[in-house]
Amino acid sequence: MKRLWGVLIVILAIVMGWRLAHRMTAAHIPAPTPTARVTVAPIRAGPVINRLVAYGRVMAAPWAVHALVEPFEVSVTRVLVNRGQSVGKGAALLVLSPGPSARMALLKAHNDYRLARLALKEEQTRVHLRLATRTGLLVAIKTFDTARLQLRIFKEEDLRRHMTVVAPVGGVVNRIVVQEGSTVGAGQPLMDIIAGDRLEVQLGVEPEDVPTIRIGESVQLSSFEDSARPDVRGLVSVISRVMNPATHMINVFVTLPMANTYLLGEYVEGRFTVVSPSGLLVARAAIVPSGHRFILYTVKNGHAVFHRVRLGPHNSRVVQVIDPHLHPGMPVVVLGNYELKPGMPVRVQRQGP
Repeated sequence: MKRLWGVLIVILAIVMGWRLAHRMTAAHIPAPTPTARVTVAPIRAGPVINRLVAYGRVMAAPWAVHALVEPFEVSVTRVLVNRGQSVGKGAALLVLSPGPSARMALLKAHNDYRLARLALKEEQTRVHLRLATRTGLLVAIKTFDTARLQLRIFKEEDLRRHMTVVAPVGGVVNRIVVQEGSTVGAGQPLMDIIAGDRLEVQLGVEPEDVPTIRIGESVQLSSFEDSARPDVRGLVSVISRVMNPATHMINVFVTLPMANTYLLGEYVEGRFTVVSPSGLLVARAAIVPSGHRFILYTVKNGHAVFHRVRLGPHNSRVVQVIDPHLHPGMPVVVLGNYELKPGMPVRVQRQGP
C-alpha cells in the first residue's frame, strides 16, 4: 500500500507540474486580434447637389409701381376703376377738374401774360422815342418771357374744365388714394398702377442657406393657390443682407418671366438647385463623429487606416471631405466603421455603391 500511494503521489505531481507549465506557456502567447467585417465604397470626386425649398408671396417689383400725380390742385369728379382691377394701357381711370387754386393760378397766368405783353410794347415804344434806356427794356423782356413760359406750362398740362387720367401702362390698380368729390393738392398721389409684367416673388430663406444662393440663379416656382397651374422659372435678382424681423429669415427676391399668370399676394413655393464646387465625396455613413471632430477609415493592405477630416457641403446622401491624404478611388468603410480602431485587421465582405 505504501508503494501504491507513492506511485499515485508521483503521478499527481507530474500532472500538476505539466498543467502549471502549460498555463505559463499559454500566458506568453498573445491572443489573436479580432478581424472586423466591413463594407467599403470608393471615394468619388464631384459636386454636392442640394434641393433647397423656400416659401413666399408674389409682390410688385420696386420699379413696377407707377404713381399718378398732377402738378396742380385738382378736384376728383369720378373714379372709374376699383382696387385690384386689371386695366390696359390707355384705360380711363379718373375724371378730374381743376381745383380752386389751379383755376386761380390759370387766371393769374393769363393776366400776367397780358400785362407783361402790354408792358413790353410800352417799353419798346419808350426806347424807340429815347425816353427810356435799354436796361428797362431788358427787364420788360424778361418779365414777358417768364409770364409766357408760365402760361405755356398750364396749357401743356392740359388744364381744362374736365380731364381724363388714363393708365400709363397695363397692369393692376394697387391703391386708390382719392374719392369722388375730394380735392387733392399739387404733387399729391391719386392712384398707383402696378405694371402686370413686372412682378417678383419674395421668398424667405434660412440664414445658413443664403451663402449657397447666387444672383442670377434659376428658381422653379409653383403656386399654392392653384396646383394645376404649370410651374415657371424665375431668376434670383436680389439677396437681402438684413434679416426680416417678422419671419427671422432672409428675403430673396426672384424676378418672374414677362408672361406669367401669378396674382399679387399669391403664395408660392420656390425650389433652388444648389451645386457646390467639386471635391472629394464619401457616403454620409462613412463619417464617424468623435467629440467635436469627424473621422473616417480607409482600408489598406487589409487594415483600417484612421483619418481625421473636415466636412464641406453635404446632403442626405454624400459629404464632401477635406484631407490631403485622401484621393479618389480609395476604399472608405461605410459599414462596420463604428467597431474599428486604427490598424485593426479588416475583411471586406462586399463593395458599397
